Amino acid sequence: MKTDELIKMLSTNVEPVPPYAAEKLLGRALAIGAAISLILLLAIYGLRPDLKEVSGTFAFWMKMGVPLANAALGLLFIMTLARPGKPLKMGYGVLVIPIAVLWIWAIVTWLTSDPALHAELLWGNTWRVCIMNIAFLALPVGAATFMALQNLAPTKPVLTGAIAGWLAGGVGASVYALHCPEMAAPFLAVWYVLGMLVPSAVMAYLGHRSLRW
Repeated sequence: MKTDELIKMLSTNVEPVPPYAAEKLLGRALAIGAAISLILLLAIYGLRPDLKEVSGTFAFWMKMGVPLANAALGLLFIMTLARPGKPLKMGYGVLVIPIAVLWIWAIVTWLTSDPALHAELLWGNTWRVCIMNIAFLALPVGAATFMALQNLAPTKPVLTGAIAGWLAGGVGASVYALHCPEMAAPFLAVWYVLGMLVPSAVMAYLGHRSLRW
């Protein structure tokens, strides 16, 4: 077959891709996954009883805001990574900014607190289940996002999977924050970050296995 004939055959009956198709697909996946995570939280864990009182505190909004910032940045990156040839508008270093802010707060809290309180600030009462709960609530977002990515064209499957997992972990952590009683910055800097890293590592592996062309 001649080259011209091949090009003509491949271009026959090809319809243009709708505008912002990738963004809509990923946004829909995120919305569905987040809704399922919230339903699971309400059905299994429930909201913390003093949510109304703590919702006006700086600590609560740091606890919610850092994971949400991670999720928002992750979504921006995978929207770019899912489309071959689309240039990144910012460096990957911005992904660590919310975590750096959290860790600065944690270090200041640690250094200015009574050493007798350090164990409580770090371990809290729920460290044994924190990572597992965040990873569990990240599952719906991770699964929905991964299925969306399989219908797109990421050329860096491991990186795309890792950032998609970071996005899922951010959503899982912010949803879990509505139940979790812990408010200490050192606790959040260690256990919440580890909880977000678990889905990131899992989805990096899945990206290598299932997002390869």
